[in-house]
Amino acid sequence: MFLLLFITETKARDFSLYPDVKSGVIKSDILVSGKVVDENNDPLPGVSVKIKGTGIGVVTGTNGEFSIKVRTEKDSIQFFFIGYRSQTISGNIKTFTIIRLLPDDNKDLNEVAIIGYGTQKKVSVTASLSTISVKELERVSTPSLTNAIAGKLPGIITRQESGEPGGDAAQVYIRGLSTFGSNGPLVLIDGVERNMNVINAQEIESFTILKDASATAIYGVRGANGVILINTKRGELGKPRVTYRSEAAALKALRLPEYINGGQYASLMNEALVNANQSPRWSEEEIKKFNDGSDPYLYPNSNWTDAVLKRDTWQTINNLSVTGGTEIIKYYTNVGFTLQDGLYKQDAANKFNTNANIKRYNFRSNVDLNLSKSLTMQLSLGGIIQNGNYPGFGAGDIFQSLKVVSPIAFPVTNPDGSPGGAQTYIGWNPWGRVTQSGYLTQDRSTLQGTFGATWDLSSFTTKGLSVRGMFSYDRIAQTNNGRSKQFEVKRYLGKDPVTGEDLYSAAFREEQPLAYSFSNASDRAIYSELQLNYNRSFGKHEVTSMLLFNQRDFVSLTASSSILNIPYRRQGLAGRTTYGFDNRYFAEINFGYNGSENFPAGKRYGFFPSFSAGWVVSNEGFWKVPAISTLKFRASHGKVGNDQIGQRFLFLSTIRTNGQSYAFGPGQEVLYGMEENAIGNENVTWETAQKSNIGLDLGLFKDHLTLQVDVYSERRKDILLQRNTVPAIAGFFPWSIPFANLGKVNNKGIDGLLEVKHTTSGGFFYSVRGNFTYARNKVIENDEAAKRFSYLSGKGLRLGQSFAFVADGFFQSEAEIETSPLQTFSNVRVGDVKYKDINGDGLIDSFDQIPVGYPRLPEISFGFGGTVSFKGFDASLYFTGAAHTSVFLSGFSMWPFYDGLGVNNVLTEYYNNRWTPSNPNALYPAIDVGNNPNNYVNSTLWMRNGNYLRLRNAEVGYTLPKRVSNRFGISNLRFFVNAVNLVTWDHIKIIDPESNDGTGGYPLQRSLNAGLQIDFK
Repeated sequence: MFLLLFITETKARDFSLYPDVKSGVIKSDILVSGKVVDENNDPLPGVSVKIKGTGIGVVTGTNGEFSIKVRTEKDSIQFFFIGYRSQTISGNIKTFTIIRLLPDDNKDLNEVAIIGYGTQKKVSVTASLSTISVKELERVSTPSLTNAIAGKLPGIITRQESGEPGGDAAQVYIRGLSTFGSNGPLVLIDGVERNMNVINAQEIESFTILKDASATAIYGVRGANGVILINTKRGELGKPRVTYRSEAAALKALRLPEYINGGQYASLMNEALVNANQSPRWSEEEIKKFNDGSDPYLYPNSNWTDAVLKRDTWQTINNLSVTGGTEIIKYYTNVGFTLQDGLYKQDAANKFNTNANIKRYNFRSNVDLNLSKSLTMQLSLGGIIQNGNYPGFGAGDIFQSLKVVSPIAFPVTNPDGSPGGAQTYIGWNPWGRVTQSGYLTQDRSTLQGTFGATWDLSSFTTKGLSVRGMFSYDRIAQTNNGRSKQFEVKRYLGKDPVTGEDLYSAAFREEQPLAYSFSNASDRAIYSELQLNYNRSFGKHEVTSMLLFNQRDFVSLTASSSILNIPYRRQGLAGRTTYGFDNRYFAEINFGYNGSENFPAGKRYGFFPSFSAGWVVSNEGFWKVPAISTLKFRASHGKVGNDQIGQRFLFLSTIRTNGQSYAFGPGQEVLYGMEENAIGNENVTWETAQKSNIGLDLGLFKDHLTLQVDVYSERRKDILLQRNTVPAIAGFFPWSIPFANLGKVNNKGIDGLLEVKHTTSGGFFYSVRGNFTYARNKVIENDEAAKRFSYLSGKGLRLGQSFAFVADGFFQSEAEIETSPLQTFSNVRVGDVKYKDINGDGLIDSFDQIPVGYPRLPEISFGFGGTVSFKGFDASLYFTGAAHTSVFLSGFSMWPFYDGLGVNNVLTEYYNNRWTPSNPNALYPAIDVGNNPNNYVNSTLWMRNGNYLRLRNAEVGYTLPKRVSNRFGISNLRFFVNAVNLVTWDHIKIIDPESNDGTGGYPLQRSLNAGLQIDFK
């Protein structure tokens, strides 16, 4: 790198820069101008230029140029840039000067990592943590941040079950499941517990997950499930820099439900009747009418999917930020607008919107003030307003009606435009539920305020000592306004043979006007912390220490009961001490000592220590392997807790005053007695987890290839359970059976990250990255009653393990039925499911269910992809996937006529693959006239492999050359096109592989997104 200085002299008099200049004394200032270029002679912005010994400084602009005033020729000018050695110009600087800034050989040693309550040199980190860049987050265009991290980080397992606006956030777990209760991680944004799904990726500076006990022990009773740390952007030294990013996406629904048509449905009813030795219900002529639409009101062929759902919709995400600052004040401000539209169709006659959508407005302002050389202050404000709109019925009810109402039950609409209906499933018309049932608006406002200050005590006490304080206030208010209505339900009977007028049955339900309902919820949280830090180097020895006190007070301001309105409070201490020698040997001790009001007096606090160590072998003098630039081993062990037990004050016994009742006297007056409601447990406590971790960090070929691998184990105990071994004869009501900390679960696994990145001498950059997570848990204790057969026990199995019958094909003949074990559910027929007799007792009953498949949450999560860039062009691809997971395709629409003959919709998947005499090697059993207790049970017949590989995102971008963008007063202009959820390879096909068990719900969408980002000068 070369630094070109062009120095001119001016007579400008700006005494404000020099407070020591006495009034009346005039000095000539020297204006020093220069330009910084990189090794390719391209302008280099962002270099810090300072006058030594003063608070005066500037930053090179987008073209690498700068100007700064000095008092005399003998002033010294310092230049700082990350990744290069700082240099100082002193002496006679009036002459033309060229300075080479040499790369910093120790830059890797000076890189910092975000850890709990602070930062740490990356080389000294002995804990297990993972990070992801903001660029990676931005490549997935989504309003919910949890969807952007799926498959991108080792240690993270996610599952997105819905694509509904405002309800599309993925479930996120760090290293899988370890408890029967809450497994969700602690999420901290700028050090405060907040919702990560309402901030935009463009606001984020860093995203880190903490995985092992060494990283999370300082969070005490909140650290057992892992921690996600998100820091938002802050101001940077220099003139204001404005960035505008706008993107808009076309969304296409994936895997909408496909049901059979009216003719097929009528034929299926006939088939069911024939199988039951009964006469067909529909004639061939009637079936033809269902198919050809010649009489659409009396012989309807309702495609409920097309009537209710659109195939396409859209979304847009926009952000405008301004950042800059001086040596005294730095600032970052961002405003954002996000809109996501839904898939529901609307009735043009309505004067209100019944489609689902969200509109979100984000505001963030982070200001840093240097009040003196030793005192700094931080002020952060955040505001989030989200407006949602939804149909009168929720997504679950709407998609349930699609599964329940058959295509021939009634038409979508009657001839007069009213919703079609019948005397069964009154009010279940899917189109009526979406368009004729009113609407719901949801307004959610979030206010976030944080104030902090840091005082460097080095000059007052000892070098390296500082104190920091922080206070935050958050308030969330949500208001739901419902304007629902009941639509009229009547059945079309045909035309009057004399007058030709349309005839209808009497109304089964009268139409009602829009009703009004209101609900609101409001919470506030106050958090404060006081932190003492020490950071000092003594030759080759480096010592850091931290002691912190914090407390949080959370109140539900609109709680429904006095108990729920009592503040949720936590407070405690946290500490950390680290030692490093010569960047080779590292040791670290962490602890958390905290508790909450939710536990008995005298038993509210717990101590959670951890220890970790690291050895950087590649920094040893004996290491002579040039190809291995980094080799580091890490190990940790510690204890952490989880107080998210789901219920409050379980140490208290309560009495129900309106308990069991009895009618007394001649008038049979009903009187209520008193009874035990909950039996308290004076020893109730939090869960504890003993965690161990061994890690390897490897870098090859000057770290062009890096590998991070962690192997871990966890023993979770004291998991809260309601006792399962209390016999009914003991006389306890089911709801009064006490809880106890009896559960135990072990969890172990491995996660890793492999990355290759390099820039060739010709400027071609490429990067390949892949990560892998495997998490296997095992239930050790669940307080279950003794089972008749050992294979019925949940002990030794995974959390969420399914039990089911093992299907052994279908009965193909009466002789086979006679010679097979007796299936006790119902009288079986040819074409029914045949099950294995697990215990060999000649009967198929509940004792023949065994553990099958895998839990719904995958045990394995992975992702891989790459990026290339050259001369302004860039392209990237990223695949994600999951394995060791199973899905059950069961319930309505896969179990035809579950509610009776001619009731319930039927998926094409079942219809095309059902058993018939001509299709004996079918996937599904023969049709029956109603609920078939033998077939419609959980069995391996309905279980599917949930593994999948998804082309998660792809992006192509182009950045204009600076010589072109500079002509328009723009420092940087990039255009990009990206797509999300492009292709999925899986075994299920009819619903998304991340869906819940069943037959699907609100679908995920594929997005095709185009946008631009402009950095103004």
